[in-house]
Amino acid sequence: MRSFVSLMTQLDDRILEQLASDGAATSWEVGFELTGTVSPGRVTKRCKVLVDAELVEREDRDIGFDRVETYWSITTWGQLYLSEEVDPGLDVPEPGPRPPHATRPGEWAGF
Repeated sequence: MRSFVSLMTQLDDRILEQLASDGAATSWEVGFELTGTVSPGRVTKRCKVLVDAELVEREDRDIGFDRVETYWSITTWGQLYLSEEVDPGLDVPEPGPRPPHATRPGEWAGF
């Protein structure tokens, strides 16, 4: 059983599994292959979340006549997640130092 990650849904797991078995695919192709036929818009929305989590890559391919088709493919991190070797919930960025323009001088804080 894969660990629960708050940013992911059951559909995300199904998308990752589909991309792992088929390779790069469009949102329409992924949605059509999933049981229950998921809309391409919903697949696109979830794939964008998976791109932010670095589990999926986006590739825009020129199909001519000034049109571009978006293909999604699983990354190495996505494959490791499916094999339960990595937990995307633990990959939380560390906060950076506060920039100088966002800090108050001591006299403003009442010190």
